[in-house]
Parts: sequence; structure tokens; C-alpha cells
Amino acid sequence: MTTCHFCFSLLIQFVEGNGEVWKGYFYAVLMFTGASLDTLVLTQHFHRMYIVGLRIRTALISAIYRKESTVGEIVNLMSVDAQRFVEITLFICLLWSAPLQIGVALYFLWGILGPSALAGLGMMIIFIPLNGVIASRVKTIQIRQMKSKDERIKIMNEILNGMKVLKLYGWEPSFEQRILKIRNKEVRVLKQAAYLNAATSFVWTCAPFLVSLASFATFILVDENNVLDAQTAFVSLSLFNIIRMPLAMMPMLIVSLTQVSVSIKRMNKFMNVEELDPNNVDHDQSEKYPLVIESGTFSWGSNEAPILKNINLNLSQGTLVAVVGTVGSGKSSLISTFLGETDKLCGRINTKVVNALLIYIYIFLQGNLAYVPQQAWIRNATLKENILFGKPFEKSLYHRVIEACALKPDIEMLPGGDQIEIGEKGINLSGGQKQRVSLARAVYYGADVYFLDDPLSAVDSHVGKHIFDNVLGPSGMLRKKTRVLVTHSVTYLPEVDLIVVLKDGEVTEKGTYKELLEKKGAFADFLMQHLQEIGIENTSSEAGE
Repeated sequence: MTTCHFCFSLLIQFVEGNGEVWKGYFYAVLMFTGASLDTLVLTQHFHRMYIVGLRIRTALISAIYRKESTVGEIVNLMSVDAQRFVEITLFICLLWSAPLQIGVALYFLWGILGPSALAGLGMMIIFIPLNGVIASRVKTIQIRQMKSKDERIKIMNEILNGMKVLKLYGWEPSFEQRILKIRNKEVRVLKQAAYLNAATSFVWTCAPFLVSLASFATFILVDENNVLDAQTAFVSLSLFNIIRMPLAMMPMLIVSLTQVSVSIKRMNKFMNVEELDPNNVDHDQSEKYPLVIESGTFSWGSNEAPILKNINLNLSQGTLVAVVGTVGSGKSSLISTFLGETDKLCGRINTKVVNALLIYIYIFLQGNLAYVPQQAWIRNATLKENILFGKPFEKSLYHRVIEACALKPDIEMLPGGDQIEIGEKGINLSGGQKQRVSLARAVYYGADVYFLDDPLSAVDSHVGKHIFDNVLGPSGMLRKKTRVLVTHSVTYLPEVDLIVVLKDGEVTEKGTYKELLEKKGAFADFLMQHLQEIGIENTSSEAGE
């Protein structure tokens, strides 16, 4: 960069003198070559730094996505805070290159203007504390603005998820006022930040001109013999122009550094949130049983009370295991433990499935393992695509699955059949229909191990019997698979291979239906309590009639 300005000085000397013509062309070619190389290097620099920034952003988003927090916070961290690292990488080298460029330019200015160049340097020094005060204020405003943004996105997410309830109760005006109140507060903060950023840009844009004015005025006034000729003026202006670029970029760098410092604090707080240990679950393929827990104690957090205590289970290949117990006994937590979603306080857990990348899709697929939760998850796609879920379409298997999961009558009633769009942007399905779609997705997937968290609770008794007989039971499509079924229904228990009884987070009994009845222990008590509850419900319904 300084080579161009040195050639510029020689070119001015050539124009003022009577040198040979070839020298003028030579100086012009040197200036062109230097400017071209400068542009090429800068372009490559910004391109490569942009790629670095994108990689940082991708890594941060990947880390953020695996954390547990509110949707509003996660969206902001992924879309706003992570993006700021892309922006800062474009200018990060200015931290060392800007002072270097300014120093080199001042060195040459000293050779041309002498001590008068210090006047310009003094003018630049005056701007530094002024910009520091503004940057500090901008940082404070940024923190306030991000808090308001988190709150607004959180409420907007609640509104969109509960749109039907909001419409039915006529709550639109009140929620609109809440959003507008937060938005107005956010806009006020944004205006303050915009004014401060404009002031910063104005100061640093004017800086090179004020520096030039101070230097030239001092140069002329200090000594009467100092003459501001064309060579001195143009070369000095050219060197001051070198200073202009880093000075003009300094506000952007300072603002970006301020924003990134806020983002780093937010991300640091977020990243320090407790994570699940991926090594909680072993995947030893030499293990005899596909699912094993030995002396296991588990909790939802390292500092929380255990939810499962002293668990010992060895589940054989191809068996149907029913997990029963009262509400809050730890049935769903047991499934979460096999999935690695709880903290292991002590003991050992092993699943003979490939530990692939966790994709949280509510039918949780991890290698050859499938999970069907109580709350079914439906994609914004056609019913057929929800069942296939990216798997190749096999006509015979597909029709067997929808028949076994009792979806055929529903598909025939739908106006578009299995091509109709369901999910948030499509038609609304009932809870039972959603559960059957979720179950059909798992069956079509063809896993080796199935975890089913009370999938029959949302369907009628005759539909439940059809699904059990054709999917889950001894003659169902999954008869050769390992199935862990959490259920509150005692109807199907005589047909399962093993019953695990949970009470207060502990396995109190396990065995076949006949064995547990003969023991007359916790399972017999659970069965009696369940039958009494059914009797009370029947009596109440008869009285109502």
C-alpha cells in the first residue's frame, strides 16, 4: 500500500520536472500493479475470513442446538449471536493491521511534514476516548435490546403454538398489546443504539479531514519557509488516505467487538448449562442382553434427587416387556434412561444398538432403536411422508403398516387420502390419530428395539386391541423385536413376556403375569387398585345416565 504512495510521489516529481517519458509510464504501471495486488490480497483476506466466520457460526449453532433452554433464547443465540462471529472475523485483523498502517503512514508523514504530523496524531488521539465512551454506552444498550428480543420471541412462540386457544378465547387484543409494549421498548433501545452508531461513524468519517487540516495548518504556521507545494500536499493527502481506511473501519470493529462481547457473555452462560453425558449409556455389542441396567441410580440433573434407584434389568432379545406402576412411579423416566436422557449417578447401562447422532424428532431414532412417546410429534408434511420419514417407499410394507396401526379407515375418510397435509399447516388430527401415525412411523422404520410410552392411551379400547394384536402382541408385526411397553392398561398384561413393576422409582417386582399374581405382592396391589378405579368410574357413569 505504501509502495503506491511512494510511486505517486515520484510521479508528481516527474510531472513537475522534465524527466524521460518512459519513467512516467513506469511509475504509472508500478502504481497500477501495486493497487491491483492490494485489491487482490484484501479480497482474498475477506473471503477467507468470511469462511472462518461461517465455520465458527456453524460450530456454535451445533453446540447451541444440543442445549436445553427456551425457544426464544435458542433462536436468538443461533440467528443473532452466532452471526456476529461471522461479522467480527471480517475485521478482526484490523486489531493489528490498523495500528500498523497508521504507524507506517505517520512515519512517512514525518519525513514530509516533520513535527507538524504530530498535530494530526494528536487529533486522532482526541477521538479515541470519545469513541470509547460511545462504545461503552452502545454495549449497555445492546444488553437491554437482546433481553427485550428474547422476551418478544418467547411470547411470539407461545402465541403461534397456542393460536387456536387464543382465537377461541378472543385473547388477540391483550396479546397484541403485550407484544407491542415489548416491541416499543425494543424500538426505543434500537433508536438509541442507532443514534450512537451514527455519532461514532460521523466522528470517524470526519477524523481524516480534521487530521489533514490540523497537520497542514501547523506545517504552514510553524515555519514561514515551509511551502505547501503540490508534491507535499498530494503525497501527504495520499498518506492521510491510508489512515482513513483503518480509521473508518474502527467504528465497525469497535461496534462488532462490543456486540461480540455481549454475545460471548450470553453464550458462555448458555454453554455452562449442564449437559448430558454421552457416555452414560454403553454400547457393548458383546453383551448377552440387548438392554441391561446394573445397580443403576439416575436423576434429571446431577444436583437433583434420584428418580430411579437401584435398578437391575436384563431384557432378552425379542421379548415384550410391560412396565407398570402408579402415576409418577418412574415408568417414562425408565425409557428416558435407556435413551441416555437422564444423568447416571451410579451403576451401568448398556444398549446393543449403534449410537448414531441424536436427532430429536419425537419418534426418536438412534441407530436401530425407535421411541414412540406419549405426545405424538407430527411433521408439516403429508400423512404418507410422516409415516415414511425419509425411508424408501415399499408398497406392501406400507399397506401392512397402516392396516396394522388401524389407519386405513381414517385414510379412506380423509379428502386427500394419505396425500393430505397434516401438522401445524395442515388439517388437525385427533390425539388418537396422531398417536397411530407416530406408531406407524416407528413400525415402518424397522428398528430392533422399540420403546413405547403408553401408545394405546389415546385410542379406543377396540382400536387398542386391534393395534396390540397386529403390532405389539405375540402375533403382531413386531413380535420378533425387543419391545418395552409402558402402559396403564391391565388388559394386555397376560400376553406379555415380562412385567416390570415400578414404585417410587424402584423395581419392586418383575416376572410373568402368572408369577406376579401368585406372589400377591406389589403387582397384585396395583392390579386391585386399578380394578377398583375402573369400578368407581363405571358406577359414576351409570349414575350419570
